[in-house]
Amino acid sequence: MSDVNELVNRIEGAFTSVREKLKQQQQEQVHAHLDRQRLLKQYEKAQARVVEIARPRLQALAERAGKRVKVTPEVSQTRRKATFEFRSNKVLITLSFEVSPDLPIKNVVVASDLTVVPVLWKFDSYAEFVTPIDATDEAGLTRWLDDRIVGFVELYIQIHEGEFFDKAEYVEDPVAGVKFPRFAAGATLDHGGTTYFFIDDTTRAEFARQKGIATA
Repeated sequence: MSDVNELVNRIEGAFTSVREKLKQQQQEQVHAHLDRQRLLKQYEKAQARVVEIARPRLQALAERAGKRVKVTPEVSQTRRKATFEFRSNKVLITLSFEVSPDLPIKNVVVASDLTVVPVLWKFDSYAEFVTPIDATDEAGLTRWLDDRIVGFVELYIQIHEGEFFDKAEYVEDPVAGVKFPRFAAGATLDHGGTTYFFIDDTTRAEFARQKGIATA
């Protein structure tokens, strides 16, 4: 009988060991869940600040693009995304900005993805800005967003440069006698109810001198 009791004790010991192991795993899972929830709350605050910085910049891009762009927002529990779709008779361009946490929820990842079809131009298709959740680099993020947006605008202008000049209103520098698109004027001067356009401040100053106009 003593041998059987020893066997029973060993069997029970095996089950007890399994129960303790499962209990430990459950406790670890609970702690991991609570820790993840704590990190997600920190991330939500950082994400809100990223959105606050990005929103007016993306709105400025959308407003400037006007009817040329379709903007689609996407929202999930931890992710915010805005996709800009530009269509023309030359190209299809998709530009997106997305904010999400990294896997360990230690950093905020702001990603920019750009696709152009057909691929006939050189450009940076993907870029990321990564900053700690508990110490968001707001100045760095602002510069990164601005540079990324301006870089896209420069690419868009490069692709459609001919169209911009074809549709542009042309004006003439009264001093240099040179015509150029109105949007490219380096200086302007209002005189006698008329706005004059100049290549630069030099011809503007000469015009003012010829007309006896006092300028600041």
